[in-house]
Amino acid sequence: MKRRKESISSIKELFVCIFVLLLFLFTYFASGKHDKNTANVMLENINEGWIAEDGQAVDLYDIAPGRHSLILDISDLDTDGKAICFKSIDTNFKVYASNGMIYDYDPVIPRLFGISYGMQYHTIAIPENSPFLRLYLEPVFANTSAGIRDLAISEAGQYMTNVFKRNLFSFGQCMTTMVIGALFVIAGVTGKIVMRSTGIDFISFGLTCVIVGFVGLNDTLLLQVLTGHPELIRVLEYMCLVFVTFPALSFFSSTTGESHSKLLSGMLVACLLNCVLQVGLTLSMLSDYYYLVYISQFIIVVGFSIAVVLVVRAARQGKIKQTLLRSVRWGLFACVLGAGIDMLRYYFFQSYGDLTFIRIGLLLLTVFMGIYLYTDHIDTLKKKQQESAVFASEIAEAFAKVIDMKDKYTNGHSERVAKYTAMIAKEMGYDDETVEKYYRIGLLHDVGKVGIPKAVLNKPGKLTDEEYDIIKTHTLKGHEVLKDISVVPELAVGALAHHERHDGKGYPNGLSGDEIPQVARIIAVADCFDAMYSDRQYRKRMDFEKVLSIIRESSGTQLNPEVVDAFFRLVEKGEIRPADNIS
Repeated sequence: MKRRKESISSIKELFVCIFVLLLFLFTYFASGKHDKNTANVMLENINEGWIAEDGQAVDLYDIAPGRHSLILDISDLDTDGKAICFKSIDTNFKVYASNGMIYDYDPVIPRLFGISYGMQYHTIAIPENSPFLRLYLEPVFANTSAGIRDLAISEAGQYMTNVFKRNLFSFGQCMTTMVIGALFVIAGVTGKIVMRSTGIDFISFGLTCVIVGFVGLNDTLLLQVLTGHPELIRVLEYMCLVFVTFPALSFFSSTTGESHSKLLSGMLVACLLNCVLQVGLTLSMLSDYYYLVYISQFIIVVGFSIAVVLVVRAARQGKIKQTLLRSVRWGLFACVLGAGIDMLRYYFFQSYGDLTFIRIGLLLLTVFMGIYLYTDHIDTLKKKQQESAVFASEIAEAFAKVIDMKDKYTNGHSERVAKYTAMIAKEMGYDDETVEKYYRIGLLHDVGKVGIPKAVLNKPGKLTDEEYDIIKTHTLKGHEVLKDISVVPELAVGALAHHERHDGKGYPNGLSGDEIPQVARIIAVADCFDAMYSDRQYRKRMDFEKVLSIIRESSGTQLNPEVVDAFFRLVEKGEIRPADNIS
């Protein structure tokens, strides 16, 4: 059996792994198709046709490192009201038309920000009747190629609209990631008790999501266009990469019970030293964030490796809940896979700040965490419900004993009536929860007797009419005691109506038939049976068959026929039988 369960678990995990891989592949192809369709709507793609000073044709997407001066013949193109539009990447440039220079992009960047502005979009109006355009390109970094992408002659507004359309998918991913992160941070700040009880560091996870989402926004260029300061966005991106490892590792450390690990403290020191190193070398102009990003990437790899070690160690030592461990394990797998794909894209496809697959990994981790939180919340509710049910039963039983202690002639009566009530309810087809509830109601059906004077309650002889009237008030007194218990409102109903009769001649309200609450109808039969078939100090119990005969005769008058039928089914099954035969 154990091997079978392990086999089923392995199959489930295999399916999860395949699902994650397919999701990454789907996202890759969906993103690529989207980019291709968007590029087709540009009016005039002018990547080709550029001529260098030596007369050779040049492909701007595959240009040699260093400075270049390129000319494009646009005499055959419709350029009225149009602009030359493109994205520049770490490249200063000048644009010339037939009347001279029309645009010069060589931003002055504070030394703290390094020598690069990162990426920016440009839309440059073309003067009327210009037969040619000339680009003078100068890469910011030595021995690198000029970065000019998405060239087109188009209306400026239409071009920028296409830019945002092309980046809409990534933008939506980034914003979703950041919003999720912000919600987790808020949940962590406002719900520290919940955070401790679930074993999840919401704040660390939220900060990781916010940082990764912001880094991804860099590649959409939305912030660069809106702020007009791409160099600021670039430096913030690098700082996010510097520090992202610490909250990510902090999250995995907390979920694996290693929140005080020296490895985590070491990672914080490493991130701080990396920050000081990068800022110091950039300020001293000995290097630049552009070259030092590899240090951040190395630290990220180390951080993920440590996270893997922590998860594996937690699994072996059984430190955390299996449900949480399963969610963390698959979430970590998705994040590592996403980070690996994005790093490969960075090195081999120049994806720059595009963290599409890391964001997918984080979203999957969020889904896994959400599943865990939901199941953990349900389990907690079930546990509390079970504890409350046990507590309520114990309180009801204790109260029932107090009642029976006061009435020396009916010792154990409340517990027996509750038992018979539960048996009849179950026979009538009620679910376990209702049966348990009716049992508790049966235990407290005579709670009002606490308010009856002992002299009347324990009188051995026949009661006078006045004394009987006092006894009958126990239903009203019981209702008064229990009416404010909102969790089980039927408690008060059972105490109030269990002496009502099917023919309407009962008390205190003279209810009849279906007017009597169902639980009260069941208690009435159970109460009637135990009253006749139990020993009292002033008399012995009646003969079992005699009791059954009286109950049968009372069906349709004093007692509800449906409940009486259920009672006799229990008798036929032997579940209610003569006391001498009860083991």
